[in-house]
Amino acid sequence: MIFAVDTNRCTSCGLCARNCPQQALHMEQVPIIDERRCMRCQHCLAICPTGAISIMGHTPENCLPLKGHFPDPKSMETLIRGRRSIRRFIRKNVAPDELNYLLSVAAHAPTASNRRGLHLTILDDMNSMNAFREELYRRLSLPEIQTRLESNPRKELFATAPILWKEHGTDRLLHNAPHCIIVSNHRESGYNLPVDPVIFLTTFELMAQTCGIGTLWCGILYSCLEFVLPELRDELGIPKTHVPQYAMLFGYPDITYPRSVQHDPYPRLSLHPNWGIN
Repeated sequence: MIFAVDTNRCTSCGLCARNCPQQALHMEQVPIIDERRCMRCQHCLAICPTGAISIMGHTPENCLPLKGHFPDPKSMETLIRGRRSIRRFIRKNVAPDELNYLLSVAAHAPTASNRRGLHLTILDDMNSMNAFREELYRRLSLPEIQTRLESNPRKELFATAPILWKEHGTDRLLHNAPHCIIVSNHRESGYNLPVDPVIFLTTFELMAQTCGIGTLWCGILYSCLEFVLPELRDELGIPKTHVPQYAMLFGYPDITYPRSVQHDPYPRLSLHPNWGIN
């Protein structure tokens, strides 16, 4: 791993060492790294006030300046309150450059212990998505697949959806979305197995809103891959080392919401500062 310190910039302030989560840095004249401890979080790169540290080939010059650039609270409130689940999409591919930009930003979503073990399966072309849709309904209509649904809580939906698609072209499962993304996590992620993909998709969704791209959390597709058609995992190129954890449909929305909705706050319990202490 490359760790470099520009001695002309370093002031030996020690901020990087004090802020290192794994105590992988210690100060001499300049910070010294213990690569065995480093979790590659890049906190040292981010916190150095003079931009003296580069790590893993990443330099201060290629980082975004943060001071004064975060959205104000009202803008963030509008984004969170205003996002909607989209079930009507324009039949148009999301521009590749726009999608690549969105994915590059979402790649900065946090993961537990900075594992970054996610695998993304993306149907980024309408023709691919249409072929997947046709195959999904074809398989769900097979008698041997229908027998798998006896104990599935959504068996009625899975049983009727192929009929509606064949007879009326009604896409109950994928809502005629032009694209989807399936996020899988490494099997060795332990109790964080489902958490990191959800954090990624939350980040992806919020950023997508700013790009004019609509999204829909698709538990139906996840259920297909998990309980009904697990053989699709290999055909989608999902590594055997990974497990799908959730899916999201996305595309340019064919609907506009002029206002947010209103939800009541969740019930909460405020603990006394001395709770549990006699």
